[in-house]
Amino acid sequence: MFLKHNTFTLFFLGLILLGCLLPGSNLPDIATQNLDKAIHILFFFCFSFSAMVGFAKQSQFPKLHYDAVKYVIVIATALTITTELLQHYVIPRRNFDLYDILADLVGMVLALIFFLFVKGKEKCGF
Repeated sequence: MFLKHNTFTLFFLGLILLGCLLPGSNLPDIATQNLDKAIHILFFFCFSFSAMVGFAKQSQFPKLHYDAVKYVIVIATALTITTELLQHYVIPRRNFDLYDILADLVGMVLALIFFLFVKGKEKCGF
């Protein structure tokens, strides 16, 4: 049941990991810095929103079901910091970028707002 409801979550996680963990020489040159940040926001919005929905729908892990939003916030925050640290220390020709972290967190917060709007505050455990 968990995988059934989190297919999109895993898809967007794969896209995030692919984009963040490729060596710098394999990435296309982006003409504007803002496009890079928009991509970060979009991917983390899609990942976070699909995770909130998927975690809330699944029933295999009750704690994950009832505290979906809290778990997604922790997982998405850890993911963004971990990928930036890996880029800095492990991935060739990639750098740590605080603005990437901020863009990722903006995507997560937008997903949270949209999720609360769609589901309603009382159904989310707040």
